[in-house]
Amino acid sequence: MFYFDVKQVLAQSDKNNCIELIKNGFVQAMTWHLYRYTSSLDYWLKSGKEICKLSSALMVEELRLWKACIHYGCCISCFSDIFPALCLWLNPPTFTKLQENNVLGEFASVSKEAYLVLEALSRNLPNFYMQKHASNQMSDCAGDEQESWSWSFVTPMIDLALKWIASISDPYISKIFEWEKGNRSEFVFQDSSISSLLWVYSAVLHMLSTLLERLIPEDALRLQGSGQHVPWLPEFVPKIGLGVVKNGFLSFIDELCHLRQHSNSETSLASVCCLHGLIRVSVSIDNLIQLAKSGVHIPPSQEYRFSGESKILEDGILKSSLVELKCVLNLFIKFVTSEWHSVQSIETFGRGGPTPGAGIGWGASGGGFWSMTVLLAQTDARMLTSMLEIFQNLSTTEVPTDEEMAFAMNMISSLLGVFLTIGPRDKPVMKKALDILLDVPVLKYLDFYTRRFLQLNERVKLFGWEYKEEDYVSFSNTLASHFKNRWLSVKRKLKATPEDNSKGKSSLETIHEDLDISDMTWQDNHLTSLTAEWAHQRLPLPLHWFLSPIATISNNKQDCLQSSSDTRNPTEHTHDTLEVAKGGLFFLLGLETMSSFLPTDAPSPVRFTPLIWKLHSLSVMLLSGMGVLEDDKSRDVYEALQNLYGQLLDESRSVRSAEHFLEDNVNVLPETGKKSALEFLRFQSEIHESYSTFLETLVEQFASISYGDIIFGRQVAVYLHRCTETPVRLAAWNGLANARVLEILPPLEKCFAEAEGYLEPVEVQLLTFNFLYWP
Repeated sequence: MFYFDVKQVLAQSDKNNCIELIKNGFVQAMTWHLYRYTSSLDYWLKSGKEICKLSSALMVEELRLWKACIHYGCCISCFSDIFPALCLWLNPPTFTKLQENNVLGEFASVSKEAYLVLEALSRNLPNFYMQKHASNQMSDCAGDEQESWSWSFVTPMIDLALKWIASISDPYISKIFEWEKGNRSEFVFQDSSISSLLWVYSAVLHMLSTLLERLIPEDALRLQGSGQHVPWLPEFVPKIGLGVVKNGFLSFIDELCHLRQHSNSETSLASVCCLHGLIRVSVSIDNLIQLAKSGVHIPPSQEYRFSGESKILEDGILKSSLVELKCVLNLFIKFVTSEWHSVQSIETFGRGGPTPGAGIGWGASGGGFWSMTVLLAQTDARMLTSMLEIFQNLSTTEVPTDEEMAFAMNMISSLLGVFLTIGPRDKPVMKKALDILLDVPVLKYLDFYTRRFLQLNERVKLFGWEYKEEDYVSFSNTLASHFKNRWLSVKRKLKATPEDNSKGKSSLETIHEDLDISDMTWQDNHLTSLTAEWAHQRLPLPLHWFLSPIATISNNKQDCLQSSSDTRNPTEHTHDTLEVAKGGLFFLLGLETMSSFLPTDAPSPVRFTPLIWKLHSLSVMLLSGMGVLEDDKSRDVYEALQNLYGQLLDESRSVRSAEHFLEDNVNVLPETGKKSALEFLRFQSEIHESYSTFLETLVEQFASISYGDIIFGRQVAVYLHRCTETPVRLAAWNGLANARVLEILPPLEKCFAEAEGYLEPVEVQLLTFNFLYWP
């Protein structure tokens, strides 16, 4: 509870007074409780089981309070006073004594929180190679009054952490995990013992990985291979690596995967966090050693021979564990692919749940934002993203093998699941996932699937051209910029228009989002200002997020649904907008064709996205003019998407018609006021209540600039399809009749759905009669 209270104090009080209040009050109490039992473990145990439980719970809350203060830049300087009292909890205990007194979980909970505090402190370390550090001195960051931390405190922390790393080979620990596998010994252990220990190992590994990441110079990895290197490595880097390798943590990977698959939610979550920490440590050590090696020039005549653990560090920890890591990757691809759909079903609310701006959901049948179900799925998604970073380099030969194609398909499909799973605090994860998904080799695989699909599908014509390397690079850069700006940028409150006021429309303002964030402190991609902690998030993403390059012609949603009087002259758009649309068409066709090769029972996000959103997105592109259709490549891709969606439309209509025939249901006439179940293209009901206004604008564009273009006409004609809901279909007929452009629509045989789908609607007969005999 203290964690949330301090956040409110920090947000609402004067900062100077707040800091003094915390230092003189909460921190003093925390120091007193921590020092009370510092003499020995035996002294703590002598206080009795109940006192141990109470004191443990109190210390956990106090450490969480301190961690929250550190996160917002306060009370970092208290470390030198409190660290000696933490050492009892940072050292591995005598496990048998804790088990005999049945307080292993209580001790482990304090140890875990203590290491999480050290991780929070590690995030405040200045970059190791960017500035000189005076021993045992603190410094304040210029301008923002945020306290920083010193590297002089790091060595004792690492020594204590390595003791925990070495404890994995303790007979007691080994016995616990053997029991979990089914080899029961004379002792009966509970799942709570396993999860408690896993949480401590997870906290230790994440603390070490955060510390190691602060060693890596900015942009060093991005510039790797271009002469970038670190001048020297601190002694503790190989020391940590050898500790991980010597104590068998690499073989512990299989055990953690086993626990993730066959344990309860708590233990599964702990095992994933522990595995993620181990991967982070391994990646950081490998990167640092490679950066150091790049700056060392060894004469060819000299040979250095390494053996055992040192050889593993020389070659790379990840390289020596490729077999195990591939198994981990496949396992988490399976998890994320199966979990995103349940998370989307639970999180049906926008903006992080039914509490606007807070990011907390409750009352949902499967749990809210931080239920165990959602939390485990999001943790799996973070783990998968880290694994895909390791295996990011795909082979892109001229003709990839079936195995390579299958791996790329599973990777892309699972990445789409990641986007639908991660929450508001996972903006860095989404950036990484976008970089992986939009990497040039991945885009090439999407193009491979597109061409394979075109060869197998007779209703879609083959392209007479091919994309070049510069096209893939352009699409990668353009789409990455668009998606990050669209889904990760600050959301601005839409300004009310006079038309909205006249209609009595108003929106409930729940949180201010037009804040100037230029002066706010960013730290490791986390905003440290409480005022904007939840204000600038758009996550979780909607199911149809990948349509945004072709479904958004500007940042203002009202532009897509503006009145016809505002768009008599086509809106001028920049060259960049056209390039985004071209890249979006390529990306969408690649996802659609790739998804067609997935097994029919595979939960593909692309296949689960409603057809109306896809058809609507194609229509939105045409509001900006004919630029996309005037480009030969984009025109062919647009037409291919129309043909593909026409097939889906025909299949859905046939299935629904058969179902209604079996149920002996008859289509209901519009004047009865009932919706026909065959009218599943409900643009007005599911996209926007003023969809007729959007359609009016689209028809005006068709009449004024298309000159009867057949591709444009096919897109307009879909709103006359019998599967389109009655109000929208009537609006389309009215608009086309009033603009006198019915005659330039394409014939039925050239529409992208079967002609039968357009025949015999009653309103067509009525409108045709009225049109011919209007006085």
